[in-house]
Amino acid sequence: MHWIAFLALPLIAAMAAWYSGVIKLLGAHPFWADDVLWIGLPVGIALAWFAGVARLGQGMMATLCLLLSASAWMLARAGKQAFAASYAEATLAGQFWYFGWIATCAFAASALATMARPPPRDH
Repeated sequence: MHWIAFLALPLIAAMAAWYSGVIKLLGAHPFWADDVLWIGLPVGIALAWFAGVARLGQGMMATLCLLLSASAWMLARAGKQAFAASYAEATLAGQFWYFGWIATCAFAASALATMARPPPRDH
């Protein structure tokens, strides 16, 4: 039963973000906003699953993922500003913008999945 919450919590959050358009409001490119959300979601769930297999603590992992998500968002924001200032000629800045948003979504999904992760079973 816990695995349903592990998958459902980040999925529901992603659907809410997609429906509300919050990704675009926070600065993602309108054309790619939905893609970065749906690319980052399975990556984040996989990261949380691997952290569970490695028996990393839930609190530490969730905190780390939230910090990494905020860092990736700041990197994506800086990439957006540099890309716009270059009149769309700085491809590296555009890649920072795009991949920064994928990382933001992945780490946010991982933090949510980690918080809903079932406790490890003792054998």
